[in-house]
Amino acid sequence: MLIQVVGINYKTASLKIRTQVGLTPDLIAKAYQRVNELKGQQGIVILSTCNRTEIYVAGNVGYSAIVNWWGGITGVGRREFSDGLFWYSDTKAFEHLFRVASGLDSMILGETQILGQVKDAYELSQKWGATGALHRLFLAALRAGKRAHAETDISHNALSMGYAVVELSRKVFGDLSHTHAVIIGAGEMGTLVARHLSSAQVGHVTIVNRTRSRGELLAEEIHGSYVPLDQLSQVLPAANLVVAATHAPHLLVTKQVMKAAIKGKTERLRFLFDLSVPRNFDPEIVRLGSGIFLYDIDDVKDVVNANLHQRQKEAGKVVKIIQEESGALQNDLAISEVGPVIRQLREKAETIRQAELNRALIRLSHLSEGDKQIVAETTRLILNKFLNDAMIGMRTWASDKDKEEYIQAVRELFRLNEKVAETKDHTTTTATVQVVQSE
Repeated sequence: MLIQVVGINYKTASLKIRTQVGLTPDLIAKAYQRVNELKGQQGIVILSTCNRTEIYVAGNVGYSAIVNWWGGITGVGRREFSDGLFWYSDTKAFEHLFRVASGLDSMILGETQILGQVKDAYELSQKWGATGALHRLFLAALRAGKRAHAETDISHNALSMGYAVVELSRKVFGDLSHTHAVIIGAGEMGTLVARHLSSAQVGHVTIVNRTRSRGELLAEEIHGSYVPLDQLSQVLPAANLVVAATHAPHLLVTKQVMKAAIKGKTERLRFLFDLSVPRNFDPEIVRLGSGIFLYDIDDVKDVVNANLHQRQKEAGKVVKIIQEESGALQNDLAISEVGPVIRQLREKAETIRQAELNRALIRLSHLSEGDKQIVAETTRLILNKFLNDAMIGMRTWASDKDKEEYIQAVRELFRLNEKVAETKDHTTTTATVQVVQSE
């Protein structure tokens, strides 16, 4: 049975195209309501995030059918987005999903959020009763993702400027719950830093911004306080951590302003991050006291790049985990293909044994109940011993590329597709059986 994925992501298409064909919760519900339109499908899971939309399908469904169905759900013509699509099947499809779940395919290498999104996609498919033959694949992918984060450092070390500030601050202050942070600027970078500091449970965060409405909105979001930019000098004395992230074309914290802020407390530890271009902090500030440390945007970028290098080194370990889980899944799926023919062979043999045993026991009515049980047990043991080697050998076909031919040969040899018919005088198949006696 074919397992495939058709998708689009940040590497293959622009944000505009991804938005047009992205599947919102309402569209995903619509898609699951229309899965029967995909003739031959035996399972479907839809994964849709801001960076990717991927449709996993089990069964004999053509690529074109999936793409046309997807376009029908979104109302976007196939020609408008087909150039940005990728398609993988079987092993490549497995390994792609494992890479996604592990964070190797993410825009931020090793990020953990995607694992939860894969889990949510799988559970939503289950809710709609659509998962079908994809259960094993998604359980294996979730296991691979969990192993990647538990057994390697792929998700350790900050890769964003905002979180790098938190990471560096923790190395100096340890527990941040007693730290007072001041964020100058409520733009994109300032907002990210403020959110990271809030998540890190910093004691208090003060937002300093020129525009009151924007500053107050961010302060309310992170449960901090707001101060207008012209009152910056009033909040600096109590600050342990100050981050500047504005587009101001001049220095906001001069040597004179900082000198006044630290008056009488020059040894107190203060961490300053200047993420602005041009600078907002006067570089001469560091000369005011031994407890003052100033990092500019290049310093923080160096930390991020070093962390990225460390994650890239860990990626090799994750790839090994993916290979292990992919191999285990393929073996599991292969065994599941061999399993039915093994069961059919055993069931047919057992049916014949029971029928022949019943015939024999009718003729051996003089035997005691104990003797009849011995005869029955003997026939069962003979059958099990006869089939045992065959069963063991058939299980080894799981990893054999020719297993489908072997399975078909067994079906034909033992006529497993034919029903066993029990008559008054004999047991045979519905087809004519020719008995060849050896001389």
